Amino acid sequence: MNAKTGTPLDINAMALFARVLQHGSLSEASRRLGVPVSTVSRKISALESQLGVRLLERTTRAIRPTETGSDLLPHCQQILDGLDGARAALQKRQSVVTGTLRLAAPPSLSELLLVPLIQAFLQRYPEVSAKVFVTDRHLDLVEDEVDISLRVGRQPESSLVFRRLIRYRHVLVAAPSYLANTGRLSHPADLRKHRLLGFSKWFENVSWKLSDGHVTERIPLKPWLGINDYAGVIRAAVSGMGVAEIPSILCRRELHQGLLVAVIPEWQFEEVDLSAFYLTRRHPSRVVELFLDHCADNAETALGLALPGAPPPGPARTRRR
Repeated sequence: MNAKTGTPLDINAMALFARVLQHGSLSEASRRLGVPVSTVSRKISALESQLGVRLLERTTRAIRPTETGSDLLPHCQQILDGLDGARAALQKRQSVVTGTLRLAAPPSLSELLLVPLIQAFLQRYPEVSAKVFVTDRHLDLVEDEVDISLRVGRQPESSLVFRRLIRYRHVLVAAPSYLANTGRLSHPADLRKHRLLGFSKWFENVSWKLSDGHVTERIPLKPWLGINDYAGVIRAAVSGMGVAEIPSILCRRELHQGLLVAVIPEWQFEEVDLSAFYLTRRHPSRVVELFLDHCADNAETALGLALPGAPPPGPARTRRR
């Protein structure tokens, strides 16, 4: 409410003000919301007139809040959160689950894990559709309009929470034909005598850290072949090109079929987590909430189904930061 006139403030205008700063420009907020730019500009100007202050600093390159705008922004964000919460509560009461899932995942996981999860979910909820962005880049969930991002390891963004789906290790493997020609290994130091295959990018120093439970060895990775895609690493290893480091969840089939065998299995990499990340300050929609539950309950099963005869995986767990 305006303290001078007693007139209630325009909640829609306050929400638009927050959206403009969230998306970085009037035009981008207009595009995302499906509202004309002129309407966005007029609403914010009316709010400024009602308050008797300037809320935005506008230049040809950027838009940012004034000092007063920065003070008002948290209150406007609370309004957005409340609107999102109300929308989510209404959606949860609907008997038919509808909507579009916007997902992101690393390339190696899209076929093996994400597609089976999506297939089972869409069969259960046929009114839902899904869009997947396959990339090894960590997207901005707000700017890129992503609901859920599958990522490996912990992430620094404080605005995200996560549910852990799978805990696993990377493994050292090689084709039987390669080992038949070079001999088997008994210690990580033996790796220095072998052709190494691994996930690597340009100008990146990588090492393999292995432990037998008592001693830790770090082997600098100077790959004979480095590829920034595990599908290529697996193909190279199966072809007998060398010893490869591969996530265990990605090479179960090859190990089961005998195309690859474990190398010095008593020496292990540290465990890593695959998690589903999403925004904390948004109330998840019904479809997002259901898919998170679906992933937590079925991720390991989906991987197990990819390998006939594989031992049953352990129970999935959830975790929040």
